[in-house]
Amino acid sequence: MSSGASARRPDSGLVARRRTRLALATMLGLLLAITAAGLFTTYRLYRSAEDRYVKEAFPLRLVSRDLLVQMLDEETGVRGYVISADPASLQPYAGARTRFAADLAELQRLTVRRPEIAGQVQRTGRLAHSVDAYLRRQIVLVRSGRAGQLRAQSHVLGGKARFDRFRASAAALGNHADQIVAEAEREQRHTFWRALAFVLLLAAGAAAIGAALLAQLPGRLHDLYRREQEARQRAERGDRASRSLEHVQEAVVLVDADGTVRYWNRAAASNLGVSEEAALGRPVAALLPELAGVEASLARAGTAQVPVQRDGADRWFAVSESRFADGRVLVLRNVTDEQRLERARAEFLATASHELRTPLAAVYGAVRTLTRVDRPADADMDRRLLTMIEEESERLRGIVEQILVASQLDRGRLTLDRKTCELRQLGESVLASARVRAADKYTFVLDAPGDVHVECDPARLRQVLANLVDNALKYAPDGGSIRLRVSEPNGHARIEVEDEGIGIAPEAQQRVFEKFYRVDPDMHTGVGGSGLGLFISRELVEQMGGRMSLRSMPGVGSTFVIDLPREAHP
Repeated sequence: MSSGASARRPDSGLVARRRTRLALATMLGLLLAITAAGLFTTYRLYRSAEDRYVKEAFPLRLVSRDLLVQMLDEETGVRGYVISADPASLQPYAGARTRFAADLAELQRLTVRRPEIAGQVQRTGRLAHSVDAYLRRQIVLVRSGRAGQLRAQSHVLGGKARFDRFRASAAALGNHADQIVAEAEREQRHTFWRALAFVLLLAAGAAAIGAALLAQLPGRLHDLYRREQEARQRAERGDRASRSLEHVQEAVVLVDADGTVRYWNRAAASNLGVSEEAALGRPVAALLPELAGVEASLARAGTAQVPVQRDGADRWFAVSESRFADGRVLVLRNVTDEQRLERARAEFLATASHELRTPLAAVYGAVRTLTRVDRPADADMDRRLLTMIEEESERLRGIVEQILVASQLDRGRLTLDRKTCELRQLGESVLASARVRAADKYTFVLDAPGDVHVECDPARLRQVLANLVDNALKYAPDGGSIRLRVSEPNGHARIEVEDEGIGIAPEAQQRVFEKFYRVDPDMHTGVGGSGLGLFISRELVEQMGGRMSLRSMPGVGSTFVIDLPREAHP
């Protein structure tokens, strides 16, 4: 028996090895099947998203919205033509008609994939032709003369009703896009759940096989090995994470359950002005008391924005919080520049709206007065109104020109026409123009020798000096002397524009050359402006190889200084 038993032992070992190999092969097959199922599901979801979203829903929604935009452009152009009878007002109408036809053709192409929207597309097309016919009748009426223009103006409400019907039909096309998205979501959800059930079934089989294999191994050895591996992996992950966090730009702070700082990366030390040694072990409430005001927002949404005062200035941070059992992680991203830019944009929009509204109102009022049929003939009044229209239009042109020049400077597309320029002649031209439009309470003085030449763009340099003189007029409401001086210190040509106005506060002098910045953003003093003049002036001077600076004292006046090289740079 002993010999028979010993003969059977190798066979049982071989069977065990074969069973282990079979179990491993089966588990590998199940894992491959899980992988294949995951890939297949991913592909199905991707194809569904591409077919429904990219090829159907998104084009349908985009084109339906474009139809509304083009029709609105047509209606706006014709409305402007009905009001002004100016053929130039029809330019948006002509362009929009062409684009509208292309969009309608695209919609008809989409009906090949979605025949159920064909009826809605046809209805939208009919309504569009109805609106277009109405707009063409309006154009014909206006072209027929003043009586036709008045008739066209009286038909505005009828056009609105047609446009509203067209808008509703186009919106219904957008609703079809939403329905397509909803169908795609249902189909993807069903695909996901079916794939999940299949994967779970395969995973259960693989887990059962894995459990059987693990039961055959020495448990203690496996447990010790697993613990060692996990400890080493945790240490490696912690070390990698710590090294990585030292190089991120965001401030990362780890706080334990008691609110004590346990980690403070290099960016936190740089942005918050507190070293790592000084931060570790201290309450986060003492280091960042500003967070107390946003705790509710962090708890609710996990994010907030908070100003942190450092070195006498506010720095804005976007704070995000992740909580876990032993504490929380705070990530603070410096968004000071974004806040400043957003504030500058808001101030510019408010300023531009105010600056554009005033001349537009004056032009509109003058035009309405001139076009009144019941107004008695008055040549003197007509001349004054036309002069007002010309002056306010020039003001509008100046504002738009400033915006365009600022845009060209930002994109680096502004080129200079460099020539030799004599500064005394240029100063005389600028002051002569200012005298024509200035009140008698201002006196202009030119102090310049007659032989100072520089290489520059004369037109752009004249624009800079005219802007400085205009600023002197605006910020000296009580009048006084405005002096333009030219000198030659240290081999340079220097131009100074000095006024006796209200001056500029010291804290504002560092910012007056920033884009969109205005000394009086709320316009309490009544001084208008887009906040672009000094920014453009400094950029132009620097492109000519010079520099621009400011001396000012509140209540005394301001002096803007331009230094230019006498000869061009090679």
